[in-house]
Amino acid sequence: MPNHIHTIPVLDALREPEHCAFCVMHKKLEQDAILFIMGPAYMEDDVRMETNRVGFCKRHMEHMYKNQNRLGLALMLHTHVQQLNKDISSIVQDRTPVSFFGKDPNSALSKLKVHLAKTNSTCYVCNKVENTFERYIDTFFHIWSKGGEDAKLISAQKGYCLPHFVQILTEAEKLGRRKREKFQDDILPAWQNLMQELEGDLDWFVQKFDFRNADAPWKNAKESVTRGISLLGSDI
Repeated sequence: MPNHIHTIPVLDALREPEHCAFCVMHKKLEQDAILFIMGPAYMEDDVRMETNRVGFCKRHMEHMYKNQNRLGLALMLHTHVQQLNKDISSIVQDRTPVSFFGKDPNSALSKLKVHLAKTNSTCYVCNKVENTFERYIDTFFHIWSKGGEDAKLISAQKGYCLPHFVQILTEAEKLGRRKREKFQDDILPAWQNLMQELEGDLDWFVQKFDFRNADAPWKNAKESVTRGISLLGSDI
């Protein structure tokens, strides 16, 4: 299939069989989004309007802090907090009485809690990453459905981390029954083998702490804990 803007990064990730391809894609998107927002983009009015509105999650704020562009981060945080304070002031000025039990949904406190909860659950970087990541998943299935040499990269994958495996299985529900079963046949055996290998390696890792196995070789178990954490979907 001809390469286009989304095909190339998906194929590049699929060519790294030692890792979950979707983790590779997601990590690259995050890196690009952080570089974008911490570059000249933070001075663009449309970007600042959006970051003021949605803010950043804790994880990506930490990534942005590590980027070393403290001035850019300070400017974005300043205008975001400025907007947040304006929203808070307009809500607090609403003097709708609070009920005896303090649960009146129209009270200023209730409205403030709803607004802050909403603001705390949104992130400019998350939105930017996920919008493109969804297109990558569509491209992944397009590559698979077209067959050919590119599709063989999917069949050759050793497996995916648990969250992304669940995500593509869920997405596969949109396929017709025959295509869905064919897709499952292509990816399930490798994923099952990967998880069974992990189980065996973790078991041997534990057994290595028995003094009777102190001199026995580690085999593939030495990095099994970090591998297990990664396959279950956590960053370390």
